[in-house]
Amino acid sequence: MNISKVAEHTAYIITEYYQNNITPFLEAFHEDALWIGPAQKQILRTRKAILEAFAQENHELRFCLHDLTILPLTVGSRQVCEIMVFFRVDTIWPDGSSNQVHQRVQFTWCMENNAPRIRICYISNSIAYDDRDTIYPIHFQETFPTMILAGEQRSLRMSFHCADHSLVYLRPSNLLYAETHSHHTILHTLERNIEVTDALSDIEKRLPDHFLRCHQSYVVNLSYITRIRRFELELTDGTILPVPEKKYTTLKSALSNIQAS
Repeated sequence: MNISKVAEHTAYIITEYYQNNITPFLEAFHEDALWIGPAQKQILRTRKAILEAFAQENHELRFCLHDLTILPLTVGSRQVCEIMVFFRVDTIWPDGSSNQVHQRVQFTWCMENNAPRIRICYISNSIAYDDRDTIYPIHFQETFPTMILAGEQRSLRMSFHCADHSLVYLRPSNLLYAETHSHHTILHTLERNIEVTDALSDIEKRLPDHFLRCHQSYVVNLSYITRIRRFELELTDGTILPVPEKKYTTLKSALSNIQAS
């Protein structure tokens, strides 16, 4: 068994799996495979049982894979090898909410009909699932509506696609303002600036009511405005943003409503 090629194939089937192409993953299983899934008490024996379980799935989840690390291990036999896989994965529900977990998977590969096949797939960091779910956590947000993501409820965070192809989660309350920058958008937060590929117009639609398009190139968090005058505003960090005349009255009215509430 060529362990390097098995490691490369493992990376391939994991990558495809989280793009919702599960066929390469399922085709790799041994006839007498053992699959220990991420759900507690989720154990399937034989390739037939695994295929039947996945065939029952009907979901609208999306995933984003990060930092995939493959660690091949020899076990003293040319017929068997172990592949350890480490990565982070975001699960994104249809409503746009999401959460991230650090996943650890152990694959035991062995030869079957002169081809390497997965004999054991063990996902070691199990989590509680809704009893209605077979494979994917479709009802997770119903069962755990206040699930914590880095100290925040999922519903209080927004996800953005970064220019470096990562996915970042932000609390809207931490966002001072967003501005267009070439074909990208710069998010100015309390801690740092982040370049994302999301269009400013799309970000504006997803932000809460206390954000306002104060200029063609800027969306501002009204909570951080300390002063407004013709025709500019000042934020708590000293940033000055332009305010066109046609936006000036709207901005003053929005600030008055926030103070009144």
